[in-house]
Amino acid sequence: MSAFFPISELSTYHSKWVIRARVTAKGQLRSFSSKGGTNQVFDTHLLDESGSEIRASFFGQMAEVNFPKLQQGKVYTFSRGNVKIANRQYNRCNHRYELVFDRDALIEEAADDAKIDSIKFSFVDLHAVQSKAAPCTVDLCGVVVGFKPVLAFTSREGKELVKREITLADDTATSLSIALWGERAKQEDKVFEGNPVICLKGVAVREWNSGRSGSLMEAGVMQVQPKLPEVQRLQQWWAKSGSSVSLTSLSMSFDAPLTDLRTLQSKALPCTVELCGVIASFRPTFSFTSKDGKELTKREITVADDSGMSMTVTLWGDRAKQEDQVFDKHPVVSIKGVVVKEWNGGRSGSLIEAGSLSFQPTTPEAQRVQQWWSDSGSKQRLTALSQEGGGGGARGAATSDASTIAEMRQAAELVSSQPEVFNITCRLATVQTAKQGQVQPLYYMACQEPRPGSSLPCQKRVGEDGFCAACNRAGKAAPRMNIRCRFSDFADSAWLTTFHEAAQKVLGSTAEE
Repeated sequence: MSAFFPISELSTYHSKWVIRARVTAKGQLRSFSSKGGTNQVFDTHLLDESGSEIRASFFGQMAEVNFPKLQQGKVYTFSRGNVKIANRQYNRCNHRYELVFDRDALIEEAADDAKIDSIKFSFVDLHAVQSKAAPCTVDLCGVVVGFKPVLAFTSREGKELVKREITLADDTATSLSIALWGERAKQEDKVFEGNPVICLKGVAVREWNSGRSGSLMEAGVMQVQPKLPEVQRLQQWWAKSGSSVSLTSLSMSFDAPLTDLRTLQSKALPCTVELCGVIASFRPTFSFTSKDGKELTKREITVADDSGMSMTVTLWGDRAKQEDQVFDKHPVVSIKGVVVKEWNGGRSGSLIEAGSLSFQPTTPEAQRVQQWWSDSGSKQRLTALSQEGGGGGARGAATSDASTIAEMRQAAELVSSQPEVFNITCRLATVQTAKQGQVQPLYYMACQEPRPGSSLPCQKRVGEDGFCAACNRAGKAAPRMNIRCRFSDFADSAWLTTFHEAAQKVLGSTAEE
């Protein structure tokens, strides 16, 4: 090891170094536009004998030369690269720094070294995945609690693809749906049968159908029942109690079992569930304009079931616009795809666009709930999971009438699920340009490729190379403003986040300028 510089000690203070490392991951060769024209880039993960792993990116000619040369799993020596601070938005290695090879890089194949591990996992439990900012990339270890048949289809670009969805669960009693592709998906069903423990390196997690789902990247790694402490721990958990626990799913599933409202009370949030209950009450439709300028219509209904509990569920669009008589006289409904979140000190649900709403279903669960309502439920005092907005004089300030910043603060403490609008005359006091000593950009580059199944642009942040993790490709991008400003009136001030259209009005300039 003494002949080579340890990856663990690499920093911007060292310029002359030679490392010997195994390529544990290798990304795709991508093209992007730069000031000098079209460029190329691909990235790798390098692991050495010290057990440290670092991300290395190859640009331009170095990318063209080394992409066919570097093979995942083999050992090489690397030198003549630059060290820079790791960009945490795109770098999932734990190293503080990352490497860039853009010219004069020297990479040579070396003899295999058994002292260098073949792979290094940095596992994240599924409960932690729930709170991570998406999209993100993680390493997972979990029990296969379900899998679907192989599905072959043609992509929008005309490419023939093969995928298989598996569901992983771990000892946080949380599960996640993950897509496998290509040869990994084509493996025989017996590989996934019997609840094996699987380790995945390089799972891209993104928002999907108001839940979360994962996709094992092409450069990722899948190992079945490897000899690791985490695998042993999960095997013991599954054998002892895991196979019988109620799992909280991060992914939207249309074949998920019904959840009663009492069970929902203790589920980790956010989660997506299917409900069956009686419409105990409902509110009129409410139309408003979203922050993105989209005209929306919603209606809130209160659903109760035979657990003696109730919860508010929001319906949108055409479902909300149905005649009042549809919701009258306490019909039984089955609702698939309800996203439940904390709201106003309680819990409330929202039916996603891909979900379904059925009136008077004939399932055994629906008949049971109907019988409960007829026998005693209609007279029973229900325990509400959802909190109604408070009242009081301060609510008068929460209108489109003129108010002050102090009145807005007071009313915000009592805000309900209905949108509230404040009209305040104030001055722009400060635009935040730095945070904790770091430069705070006033804009970010946003993907302008259309969302799947929509004509609206993606608008997710793209990387330095123009690659969008949400769309999994590099395409059109444009600057979008996102600024944090402090506004002041005669008595108080408040920090407010201002997005693109409003931000351009505040600054009097466009994001391009």
